[in-house]
Amino acid sequence: MHAETKNKGAVIISLVVLVAAFVLHFYVDVGNMMGRWQNPDFSYCYLVPVIFAYLVYSSRKSIRGLALRPSAWGFVVLGAAVALQLMGRLSSIETVASVGIWLAIVALALLILGRQIVKKLAFPFLVLFFIVPLPPFLNNTFTFKLKLISSALSVEMMHWVDIAVFRQGNIIDLGVTQLQVVDACSGLRYVYPLFLMALVFAHLFHRTWWERVIVVAAAVPISVISNALRIAITGYLTIKVSPQVADSFFHGFSGWLIFMVSFLFLAILSWILKRLSGDRGRIQGKQVDGKREEGRAGVPRIGGVRSSYVWMASGVFVASWLLNSAVVSSQVIPQRKAFETFPMTLGGWTGEKTYIRDEILDQLWSDDYVQAEFRNPQTGNMVLLFVPYYEYQGTMHTAHSPVACLVGGGYAPLRRQVLRRDFPDPFGPVEIRQMVFERGRDFLLSNYWFQQRGRVIASEYWNKWYIFWDAITKRRTDGALVRLEMPLRRGQDLETAQAAMDALTQDLMKILPAYVPN
Repeated sequence: MHAETKNKGAVIISLVVLVAAFVLHFYVDVGNMMGRWQNPDFSYCYLVPVIFAYLVYSSRKSIRGLALRPSAWGFVVLGAAVALQLMGRLSSIETVASVGIWLAIVALALLILGRQIVKKLAFPFLVLFFIVPLPPFLNNTFTFKLKLISSALSVEMMHWVDIAVFRQGNIIDLGVTQLQVVDACSGLRYVYPLFLMALVFAHLFHRTWWERVIVVAAAVPISVISNALRIAITGYLTIKVSPQVADSFFHGFSGWLIFMVSFLFLAILSWILKRLSGDRGRIQGKQVDGKREEGRAGVPRIGGVRSSYVWMASGVFVASWLLNSAVVSSQVIPQRKAFETFPMTLGGWTGEKTYIRDEILDQLWSDDYVQAEFRNPQTGNMVLLFVPYYEYQGTMHTAHSPVACLVGGGYAPLRRQVLRRDFPDPFGPVEIRQMVFERGRDFLLSNYWFQQRGRVIASEYWNKWYIFWDAITKRRTDGALVRLEMPLRRGQDLETAQAAMDALTQDLMKILPAYVPN
């Protein structure tokens, strides 16, 4: 008895050390991940651990009596987790580091509980994956398309009740006011929690695969339709009652109302499917077809934990933390000119510097930047040049993908393609990205690329890879995003506009390496 008590004490001590090592290793990444949860699109993430805990608790009968059989495969998963965390931190991809957190939790479950119990808890661990927010550019690209669909549907709804309305891109014109779809579709932030709830509904209340597929697939269209209803109600109140009442509804409780309506639609769909299938069973794992599931007596005992595995996992966390610290602290910051000396004359273009508001600058994370409006009196064109520079790049301190930033202001994306250009020495042939936007009869041409440690990179994905690779091989992660935007003059064709922008770019690239080192 004394030996058993002593063994339990050793296991408890090893588990306490493991928790401390986990916190030491992931402290920064958990903070960054929870910072993303502050975004209204991902505020539902705070509820994910609660739902996970409930699902684990509701699965207690299926794991009752199962012996703890710690699996050494957990070390393989743990190795992948710390590798993802290192890659995510060095490549400045928060999502990859967050996936590493989730995978580390799965690895610890394998090392402590064993494969048999983890298999029983597969669905709760799937739900726990929802703590990982999507990357901003993927999230904005995905939701922007849904916003346009939702806005188009809301316009049709308003036409049904004889409200005159006109839509341009992501602007809904009601005559007396305008609704920006970027804001008016904030109800679409509930698409993720509704998708999560659809998964939980499908798991708890449905047993056939086709029912589960229908319930989960319905989450996105339900969110779009419900949000279109929200926009239509706002438009109706604006025209039939008053803009003040509409604004109160729009900025008040309408978001939560839409979520409750969406949740109600999902519950009704689930009920209809159960009626059609003839399934009258209750929540799975509690009562099905009148028969209560019975688990075997007893609960997994802590004495089954292998303290050696726990100590080894703690060692992995500490070693990985030391490696992270060594790599980050050894980064080289090259010498460069400050953008305050950037010239305001480039060939036939004359510029005037503009400045970013402090609240936007805080979200930009850059160490230096230049923003200027360049005008060409011969062509009559204006180009906005924006170059944020980063002395080093990591999570919460890196160049943003410009795709999300360029989508907005009433513009809708028309085209996105790669252009091949020949830049001045030492670059030579390179690829840059071109985007074209439309708002009514107005068009906006944009070129951008990542200029990083002597490379010109068009792809956001390759840019992240090179940040990670150069952090290891060159001990450098410095770099910049180069972005140029040109509103097209009425009647100006795209080829002429691109030629004018190419001429400015050639002059720009002759001087930019002094400010963005190769």
